Amino acid sequence: MQTHLARVLVCLAVLSTGVVRADPAPDGKLEAPPARTVLLLGDSLIVTSFGEYLETLLNEHPGTRAMRRAKSSTGLARPDFFDWMAVGREEVERHRPDVVVVIMGGNDGQGLTDEKGKAKVQWGATGWEDAYRQRVVDFLGVLHAPGRKILWVELPYTGLPKFERKLGIIRRILREAVSAHETSKYLETKPFFTDAKGDLLKEARVQGFRKPMRLKMEDGVHFTLAGGRYFATRVHPAVIGLFGPGGEEPKPGTPKPAAVAEAPVVSAASPPSETPSAAPPVEAETRAREPAICREFDAVSEAPMTSMPMALCYP
Repeated sequence: MQTHLARVLVCLAVLSTGVVRADPAPDGKLEAPPARTVLLLGDSLIVTSFGEYLETLLNEHPGTRAMRRAKSSTGLARPDFFDWMAVGREEVERHRPDVVVVIMGGNDGQGLTDEKGKAKVQWGATGWEDAYRQRVVDFLGVLHAPGRKILWVELPYTGLPKFERKLGIIRRILREAVSAHETSKYLETKPFFTDAKGDLLKEARVQGFRKPMRLKMEDGVHFTLAGGRYFATRVHPAVIGLFGPGGEEPKPGTPKPAAVAEAPVVSAASPPSETPSAAPPVEAETRAREPAICREFDAVSEAPMTSMPMALCYP
């Protein structure tokens, strides 16, 4: 009797430890825990090296599955060119992501139109900021779902004074709208691209390269191959940090997640003509784990949103 009672007590002690074993799959192997899914959305910054390397880093993370949907020269200003409201809804319904990472807005310093191309409000006019803010709020609503988190990555600092005045307005609106959304976070990125004096960081040490590498291309907006990797390694920990309890910790030596910005940035407006000009844009679109593809822009089938080239390929 005592022996039987002892066995019962031992069994109860084991059960109380809370150890849970995975159930075997039909083939007899243990089933892996469900993968966390991350969806990357955005313009050419997601199309090219930054998006490619961030996707790679996330897919290398245990229990994580990442994919991209990107379209160059796009944003929320011109749904007649590319409707991110419709595409965003399509992508979250298809992939049911746990985390959505967004970076866009660099093409939005222009007049807003509706889906049919009808002008709604011109850049710089009274009401533009309110109308654009509402589009951001609506887009966050499209991406939202119970338990899902959204990380909006701040447009990188360019060091171009005229363009920065325009981006300052867009960044401020994005920060305010994202910060007000309960399940969204705004990742401030200016510290990644400025030195101790606040000046533009043109070169930096990048994993995989022996010497400091140039971060941006000649346009000051798009990343070199090394620059995209540099940016991705700094955004990656912030994405992992959204997994919450049970998420794997970043490996030793991996940069810690940047602080989420709360205070708005106030910046003066600039006329539309101050957007820097450059070579004709190219466009590309990516899905799942397919590599980003850059090809020459087809002016017959599509028209660029703005003179700002948001689709330059890295060297």
